Amino acid sequence: MISYETIARCLDILLSAGADYADLFAEKGRFFSSESDDRKISSSIHHQIGVGIRAVKDNVDYYMVCENFAPDNLIQTTSLLASGIKISASGHSVNLSPGFRPLFYKPETNHSQVETEKKLEILKKSEDIAWHSSKKIKQATIRYADFERNIQFASTADEEVLEHKLALVEFMVFVYAGDNGERQLGWNGRSFYRGLEALVGEDSPESIVRKACTQAEVMLEARDCPAGEMPVVFAPGSNGVLFHESCGHGMEADLVQKGSSFAGMLNHKVASDKVTIRDSGLIFGYPGSYAFDDEGVDSQETTLIENGRLVNYIHSRNTARQMKMSPTGSGRRQSLAFPPMPRMRNTYIVAGNDDPEEIIRSTKKGLYAVDVGFGGEVDVVTGRFITSIVLGYMIEDGKLTYPVKGATITGLGIKALQDIDMVGNDLVMDPSPGRCGKGQDVPVGVGMPTIRVKKLLVGGKGMAI
Repeated sequence: MISYETIARCLDILLSAGADYADLFAEKGRFFSSESDDRKISSSIHHQIGVGIRAVKDNVDYYMVCENFAPDNLIQTTSLLASGIKISASGHSVNLSPGFRPLFYKPETNHSQVETEKKLEILKKSEDIAWHSSKKIKQATIRYADFERNIQFASTADEEVLEHKLALVEFMVFVYAGDNGERQLGWNGRSFYRGLEALVGEDSPESIVRKACTQAEVMLEARDCPAGEMPVVFAPGSNGVLFHESCGHGMEADLVQKGSSFAGMLNHKVASDKVTIRDSGLIFGYPGSYAFDDEGVDSQETTLIENGRLVNYIHSRNTARQMKMSPTGSGRRQSLAFPPMPRMRNTYIVAGNDDPEEIIRSTKKGLYAVDVGFGGEVDVVTGRFITSIVLGYMIEDGKLTYPVKGATITGLGIKALQDIDMVGNDLVMDPSPGRCGKGQDVPVGVGMPTIRVKKLLVGGKGMAI
């Protein structure tokens, strides 16, 4: 997209101004989104083009954006950025060469070549399925989105020019079922770094809609959740979003530097011996996977907690340098408009040895959390989190008995990890729909096996236990 000569000149300008490190992130992207809200369909397409230019000096980021690829404008923007560093210079210059990374994935269908009408047909068919699934469905909102981002990257660290294309497709459903003046939510969704071929089988729009409708109708039959401290068994898969929120953010190195609950805990026990947590950018098609991150560092799988011991943080180049550790390929940015920061990719709890059915059979009285929804809120300094349970069941004498509504869970991230006493052998990875927000949004995935936390504070309107 930009000539090597222009890129090299921009990087040389920043080195000459005294930058310790500089990079250039060029992006040409196309974004499509559509929504059916109670049978009213809307859609939009927008394009984004430009370059994010960054210089780092004494651990401070200097960042500017140029909204086109014109060489003169890029050099002018870079010179303006260099003038802000106000430090003179080494005589070093870069010698760029083409970089190579193995092709990580190639969508079978290009989103930009699929007619808009075909995408809207997905919405229309999905809304028909939702409205005809039951007379109890009172509201349906269905969203489809896709994007293609062509990225070119170069830095003074590696002196190579990397290019890749990220293509993502998302489908999400929210429905409300109503009866006798009461309404209950059901939702489901998928997000893949792939083409439309990803939305098939269990991940097809039809399957996703039916799961959301079933969830909403089940919750209409739910009783108020009892309150009190009790064991909580988490179903495998999408509940990993709870640990993404309650623990994962606390292991991102920039938040560690600000004093998260995991600060100073490296090589310390922070979880039960049964717990191993990894963050991977290598899971095919999942929304946190890529060949290299937004700083040109190869993607990888990073073990964060191994058998209960904290062994690593999630790093960008900057935090790794400051903390004298290795980057983990986790420097991510929402788009060219933002500098990168440490972010999770696909975060999951590794499968254990316990039989999932035995985990429930051995629980005398507790809560079975099928779906913690959107992960709730967390204070990364204290690690205290709170989340709502979208779909849950009571466990009584080792059996699931009745669905419960209005349940919330409160706890401390590290304490919850330490109180995990059973880990199932049924790991399920779940491509989360939507985005992880941290000032800027990026696609992520989560996963986990069935696990039991032996004691959490559950809130609800039911009788206390």
